[in-house]
Amino acid sequence: MANKDELVKAARNPWWQGAAAVALVALVVTFALGGFKQAKSTSKPLPQYSAGHRYQGGAMAVTPLRAWVARYKPGGQVDRFDPGKLYLVLQVEIENRTPRSFNGFGYPREDVILVSATREPIKPDLLLMSDDHSVAADLHPRLKQRVDLVWNLPKNYVHAPRQTWGVFARDYKAKAYINDEGAWLQGKPAAKFLIPVQDLRDRAVAP
Repeated sequence: MANKDELVKAARNPWWQGAAAVALVALVVTFALGGFKQAKSTSKPLPQYSAGHRYQGGAMAVTPLRAWVARYKPGGQVDRFDPGKLYLVLQVEIENRTPRSFNGFGYPREDVILVSATREPIKPDLLLMSDDHSVAADLHPRLKQRVDLVWNLPKNYVHAPRQTWGVFARDYKAKAYINDEGAWLQGKPAAKFLIPVQDLRDRAVAP
């Protein structure tokens, strides 16, 4: 342990005096700027879209059209072996805004998500083309295509009259990887859809 004389000598050292002065100034500035107060959120609320309104992002443009709950998948009928099954469907119009085709289970499944009651993002279990109910394959550039995003629901699902979905941004990075190869990378949440949910659970066959 340093004795009293050593402490006095250190205190008179110009270098230590300067360091102490800098630290004191930094402390005063930090306090004046509220650095010790709880940080306030500076994030802005996400833009909200209703049915029929188009969200235009980097890789995709998405227009939510309608949503429903049913006991069958689009184009199907009630499963007689498991009649308690439920499905939540969001029908959207997607336009691929990139110069190349991409698979429906790529960007759409990763970027258009259901927001749960606990605010957790849930990816769709299935993507089907709305016209023939086939599994969504390639979505071609600049071609608007209707797609049904399907979520499997618990048997005792409580129907909500309005549901929230989220959309992630996806922008092109010219040097996305170590080899300088470019790619469309998913970014932060960009928008949310608030869509009325039609209850079709009383129907045994798809309309």
